[in-house]
Amino acid sequence: MNVSPQDSATFLRSLFESPVLRALDARGRQEIEAAMKLVRLLPGEAVYAQGDRGDSFFVTCAGTVRIAAARSRGGERTLLRDAGPGDSFGEEATVIGRRQADAAAIGAAIVAEIPVHLFRRAAVRSGKGELADKMVRTLERAAARDVLGGTPLGQNLDEHGLDAVLDAVTFHTFARGQTVYRQGDASTSLFVVGDGLIQIQTEDDDRVRVRAYVARGDFFGDEELETATPRAASAVANGPSTVLAVPARVVRALASRDPQLFPELRRVALGLGDKQRGVVGAAAKNATQHVFRDLYRVQVARSLLVIDLDSCVRCGQCSWACGAVYGTSRLVRRGDKVVTHAAPTLPAAGDHAADATFDVFRMRAGDIAGPTSLLLPSSCQHCENPACMVDCPTGAIGKDPSGEVFIREELCTGCGACARACPWTNIQIAPRPADAPRPAGIPAEALAVKCDLCRTYERGPACVQACPTNAILRIDPQEDWSEVGLLLGQRQSEKVRGKDAARSAASAPWQAWPVMLGATLAALAIGLVGAVMVERGHFSPARGAGLAAGWACGITLLLLLSYALPKRAIRGWMKLGGRRNPGVSVDGADGNRLRRSSSATRPHYIAHLGLGLISLGFALAHTPHPLSPRATSGGALVVALFVAGLSGIALGLAYAVLPKRLSRIERTPLLPEDFAREKDALSTRLFKNLSGRDPLLKAVADKVLLPYARNPIGPLLLLAGGRELRLEQRALRSRIDVALEGRGNDRLGGVDELVRTAVELRALPAQRLLTSILRVLLPIHVVAFAMAFALLVVHMVNALGGK
Repeated sequence: MNVSPQDSATFLRSLFESPVLRALDARGRQEIEAAMKLVRLLPGEAVYAQGDRGDSFFVTCAGTVRIAAARSRGGERTLLRDAGPGDSFGEEATVIGRRQADAAAIGAAIVAEIPVHLFRRAAVRSGKGELADKMVRTLERAAARDVLGGTPLGQNLDEHGLDAVLDAVTFHTFARGQTVYRQGDASTSLFVVGDGLIQIQTEDDDRVRVRAYVARGDFFGDEELETATPRAASAVANGPSTVLAVPARVVRALASRDPQLFPELRRVALGLGDKQRGVVGAAAKNATQHVFRDLYRVQVARSLLVIDLDSCVRCGQCSWACGAVYGTSRLVRRGDKVVTHAAPTLPAAGDHAADATFDVFRMRAGDIAGPTSLLLPSSCQHCENPACMVDCPTGAIGKDPSGEVFIREELCTGCGACARACPWTNIQIAPRPADAPRPAGIPAEALAVKCDLCRTYERGPACVQACPTNAILRIDPQEDWSEVGLLLGQRQSEKVRGKDAARSAASAPWQAWPVMLGATLAALAIGLVGAVMVERGHFSPARGAGLAAGWACGITLLLLLSYALPKRAIRGWMKLGGRRNPGVSVDGADGNRLRRSSSATRPHYIAHLGLGLISLGFALAHTPHPLSPRATSGGALVVALFVAGLSGIALGLAYAVLPKRLSRIERTPLLPEDFAREKDALSTRLFKNLSGRDPLLKAVADKVLLPYARNPIGPLLLLAGGRELRLEQRALRSRIDVALEGRGNDRLGGVDELVRTAVELRALPAQRLLTSILRVLLPIHVVAFAMAFALLVVHMVNALGGK
């Protein structure tokens, strides 16, 4: 709580005795006093949390504030220092932009919060420009002390060594994709990551090979300093990053004073590297497109939309549902394909709060421990620190306590700054709807739109609710992807980890196979009993049990028709105007995690499959001679029913079998309109990579790669073999090695990229075939069912008219 004006005067003496403020003149002190905010803290009350954004620093006026940091979320905490009266803290946010530690009062305390830009302005207006520069350096030094204090480097330095580092260290910021240094550059500094994520990589034949990732608190670039050799690898910012650079002369001086310092630090670094290589290596065994392709994305995402390609039937219902709710779909089904291992998060028995919102990442028991192929479509991922929110000039983008990032339409001018700031193009600029609120006095005809998790609806998101196979959902990657948590040093919560594979898919509701098995047995029993009784003359279709079977068939057809209603009326049952609880977690207790949900149409889909089979059983029981129907409306109805039923069975089998086979052979999931363009791109890439190459490589392409890619039955052979693309690439490369008998390997630079392209060219027609089957069967089934329903109406009119 704020301190009253009467009490504030008591604490001004200790405030301006702080080293960072002591040199200000009277005018500067007056401006700081006018701009600052005094806050009274209760014992244990937090000033800020590690990871928070900040543009101010604090000075303790009374009491003590403890500064402690953890290198990873949920990790062990390190005490950095206690800030007593006159001590400043939180300076790192003025340099890095994010708090590197937690600050909390030990007992009752009074602190002054001072915006750093106002502090600098006050120093300059006091006629002390050089003083302002000195104060900024003081802030940077204090920030560097706090950053280094939570790292192995800072913890292994004595006071003299730490002072030497603080005197020489400089801060550098890098945008996503910007290089810290390149392979072959001179080794001039040791680097410590203050914030962000740095990727250590080598480049070979235009292919990037990741060697390691270093995050906040990690150091890198030390090996070449010791040997005075050029950089053996490149360091690239995986996202917006701040690093501290320590000059080589200081590093060598520290090493000469303490020969065991850097061997000990390297032992720590090697342990981290071994763990990373194990995690990344395990992922690389399963696919060439694993989740570490864009580690920064999954590091900052707090609600990442993923589509399980092993379950997705490519129906487009998710995108359609979003468009039906908002007029413009905020989901684009294009994006990167990755392979990862999921950490299941099933609710405990009797956990009603979790049951209300629970989702099951993998619905099939046998797949829980295996790799999962995922599409990351274009949809807002509600970043921990959204770049779009920082760049919005009107403050139209907000973030609520549960982590949902949303757009205030009444403030949005449609300028597009947020769309340009988003690294993943997850924000679109669309025409403003006529009923949408507008900024006062601004003729804004455009509006920024993005996924807001359907925050104004009681149920949502719509895309998740509408998916018939439960293939789409939102996750927190660091909680739900086990290898991401391991690589980033995170620890999954005990309640999440406790809900593991021991609770198999048998505990999840509305599984397809038991419903289908029961419906099949019921249909066979009904049809068989009806056929036997008709054969023995015990009943006829016009009366008694035979007539009841006909009515039952008609009722099931009506129920089957109702399957389309929930999808078409999605806005109604999502309940516009309600406000769903934004902070219900998997365990129902944590208010800081985004709520999850599962498909609302999945039960309807499973029930539709079961009722379809049962309706065939009633049709068999009602029809005296189903294999030789008469030329009447009833006979036509029987034929239409069985066509609809068989097409439905074929569709259900295709939905169960083809998605997994399709995910094995697709490097990138494509929409129907993308196939022609992708074929042209692959062909261009193949011949471009052959240009200027060794004649031996060109001969290999002519004799092996081009015939392989152009083989007309090659796609069918690929489907029949059932191999994933990475295994197919390995087999094709083996064919080349056998043909060359080990000769000329030094002349085959770039062959792996050519092999990859040739395999993708062969797989593309197979991918197109399976996608077409999934898309064509549904219209056939819908047309057949519509004909059957129309004939049912005619048949009932004739039957009732005959009476």
